[in-house]
Amino acid sequence: MASMFHSRNDLMKLLELAHCCIKASSDKEEVDRIVDLSRNVIPFSSMVICLDNIATPDPQTSRQLLNYGYSGEWVELYFRKSFQLQDPILKAAEHEAGAFSWSSVYAQQAQPSQEFLGLSRDFVGSNGIACAVSGRARSSTTLISMTLPEHERAEDYVDALEYLAPHLHEIFNRQGSLNRNSLLAPEISQREVEVLHWAKEGKSTWDISNILSISERTVKFHFGNIFRKLDVLNRSQAIAKAIHFGVIAV
Repeated sequence: MASMFHSRNDLMKLLELAHCCIKASSDKEEVDRIVDLSRNVIPFSSMVICLDNIATPDPQTSRQLLNYGYSGEWVELYFRKSFQLQDPILKAAEHEAGAFSWSSVYAQQAQPSQEFLGLSRDFVGSNGIACAVSGRARSSTTLISMTLPEHERAEDYVDALEYLAPHLHEIFNRQGSLNRNSLLAPEISQREVEVLHWAKEGKSTWDISNILSISERTVKFHFGNIFRKLDVLNRSQAIAKAIHFGVIAV
């Protein structure tokens, strides 16, 4: 590892953090705790975690981002102006093997628009590190990007992030509110979740109406919305897809 992590104390912090990741679920409280602990290893001022279900990171909406410290105004501008289509960090993450500093990417990649450069410099700064990790089957990706204070040398923390990133990636494949499938699922209402749950239990429309104290017509209305949101044709497909997304438990 880089010189910053040659001391026994720093290495122990990194190993302890990795151990915490191994035990963590994807519930938001646990992810927040892991992020806080990460500051003891890498002194980032802000961090964003991009979750996707494809082999390369391709964020389409802010729902795919876990934001720790970045301005909400910057996130809104980023998607409204489609900056994800020209962001050098995203482009580098498609082919870089391991973690990298932002400065190394800007030195190699074709320069984005002046508007992107100016706004990103104003909102985010120019000193940072990033790492993208794909699962073994290359069916999902987690991109972690951190802004560091200007007085910190980004290259000193590249190896630490490279070691830590796969452990963070695995957290979002586990059960919890920030499971990547749940995070990218269509927005199903709480009532629709209840309808799906009882349908999974084998209950009929009449049964569900009695359990939830609503009319059969209302149950059918909810199923219509569920089918549309999940892009399915029948209840069994809806149940299977809802379980895949983590909307309902097996």
